[in-house]
Amino acid sequence: MTRLKLTVLFGVFVCSLFFFPINGQANGSGLFLAVYNSGQALVRDTRVVTLPAGPAAVVFSDIPNTVEPTSVRAAADGMTVLDVEYSFQQITSGSLLDAAVGTEVSVILPDPADGNSRIVRKATLLSNVGQPVFMVGDEVYIGNFEAVMLPKMPQDFDTEPTLTLTTNCVDQGKKDVSLSYLMGGINWQADYTLTLGKSGTTADLDSWATVTNNAGHAFKNADLRLVAGDVQRVQAPKMMRNMAMVAMDAGAESVSATASETPFSQYHVYSIGRPISLPARGSKQVGLFSAKAIPVKQTLTSRYRSGSGHRQGTISQPVELAVVFENTESAKLGQPMPAGLVRIFMPSADGAQLLAGETRINHTAVGNALDLTLGRSFDVTVERTQTAFKKVGKKSYEIGWKVTVKNGSSAPQDIALRESFPGSWTLLSADAEYTDVDAGTIEFSLTSVAPMQGTEGKSINYTVRIDY
Repeated sequence: MTRLKLTVLFGVFVCSLFFFPINGQANGSGLFLAVYNSGQALVRDTRVVTLPAGPAAVVFSDIPNTVEPTSVRAAADGMTVLDVEYSFQQITSGSLLDAAVGTEVSVILPDPADGNSRIVRKATLLSNVGQPVFMVGDEVYIGNFEAVMLPKMPQDFDTEPTLTLTTNCVDQGKKDVSLSYLMGGINWQADYTLTLGKSGTTADLDSWATVTNNAGHAFKNADLRLVAGDVQRVQAPKMMRNMAMVAMDAGAESVSATASETPFSQYHVYSIGRPISLPARGSKQVGLFSAKAIPVKQTLTSRYRSGSGHRQGTISQPVELAVVFENTESAKLGQPMPAGLVRIFMPSADGAQLLAGETRINHTAVGNALDLTLGRSFDVTVERTQTAFKKVGKKSYEIGWKVTVKNGSSAPQDIALRESFPGSWTLLSADAEYTDVDAGTIEFSLTSVAPMQGTEGKSINYTVRIDY
């Protein structure tokens, strides 16, 4: 971060300020930056400021324009903060026109005599609510215009926000002033690369943290912490551009350079352990952790939710390909996994690693399983046909299904058929074994479906009674 520029004003004197260099050490001196995966960050910076005894005004400039003013806190030994004022009148076309209301401007207007020509007229800007309204001569003009030219730059506009601290010190001298605040415009997410081996039964996992800074403010040599978890924040009301409030005293890199992880309440914090710089607009990746030879399993699953209607013809249903593994130490992992994007790579016949799919995961604690859906199978297909339909009561139906699996690949395939039912249901008959997944779903597990098993494939048949 560009060093904070401070000006101390008291009486008619201006005192010079001195800074400690930012060293990024996690000992409280320098720049501390905690980024939350909710799009916000906590910033804490310590600087040496020469202050007089008694009241003074300390002006901090070159701070992010995404700062949350009510979160600003400052503290130093022997110093009391009386109030903090945040000021930022940003230069935009709208704010400039707002400031020009009631003044004379030049407006480029369409020429009423020639639709392809333009004329410049002097006008008084009457209003900028909704769209500009001009007084041109004795007439009020509401309509199209190409541009408005102001005769001069309006006063009280800022190219950057400022924070002014009103302080009161018991003695004069150098003070270690700690300034902290919350800000928006910074976010991070985890990005994972899961690379399957040739056998397809093990995989290497690399985890990265991608920190994205859209705040327009650079941070240099920061002690970076990444907070993973859903931290609740209350939506603050829109702040005035100029405001004052009482302040309380308050005290792409190699993945081998992994971060250290520690629990924080019901969340997890990753400490990078070395100074990190972020560009004003851009992103940076840092390594979190890696794991080798994780046991994985590739699965094929086809899902169907039955209803009470009469169906005709053949119904095709998708077959999902997934990679499943356990987040446990015994499975060579056992790491808290923050929410993020997982890219899965698999080897082709010649050994080249190719992208097999992408999926997003939620925060995954140690001990949980991950089921990563990659896409749909090309070679294994599932079709179903309704073989029976009978209404046996006012809101009761008996329905028969034939489900056929065809394997167009060159190797036997295992597939799970998940059948879900509405209402109260009873399976009356089935020619294959099944298990109950939950109160509304059963699963048929078909193993070693042979390649190109005739034109009929491998089929199961069942009849279910559904009561509403």
